[in-house]
Amino acid sequence: MKNQHGFTLIELVVIIVLLAILAAVAIPRLGDVASTKAAATAAKIKSDIRYAQELAMTRNRSYRVYFNSAPAPASGYAVVNDANNNGAWGEAGEFAPDPSGKGNLSVTLNSGDYAGVTASLSAGSYISFNSLGRPTTGGGATITMSPGGYTITIFAETGAVN
Repeated sequence: MKNQHGFTLIELVVIIVLLAILAAVAIPRLGDVASTKAAATAAKIKSDIRYAQELAMTRNRSYRVYFNSAPAPASGYAVVNDANNNGAWGEAGEFAPDPSGKGNLSVTLNSGDYAGVTASLSAGSYISFNSLGRPTTGGGATITMSPGGYTITIFAETGAVN
């Protein structure tokens, strides 16, 4: 008898069944990519808000996180101060440095790595922190992420970000 090469019908059926099981597990998770991206963006925003608080406390100067309005991008946020005390926040030299070393801390949402993700502040266009790390924008704030409906809450008395 010659050496015969190939698969038996049983081997082929076993492989098809294994592929079907893997597909059944993986496909529902692929549909949730947008929600996962929103959750990751929410974590970054929380980190950047805490960074603004830290800058306010260590530099003894108020810092603001603007959302969806100047000096932030139309769809995004930026961390700024008013170093020259002229009432104009986010002028040249008044943006917080990005902790990753990539220039100013200004993030454009709904494009690039953040495509499909938006954030909106509950009231007003910014959150301001004083030198004690407390929000000074009247009663804290809530940021809502879309898609997924994730929320970030900044508490008025403590400045805690959850």
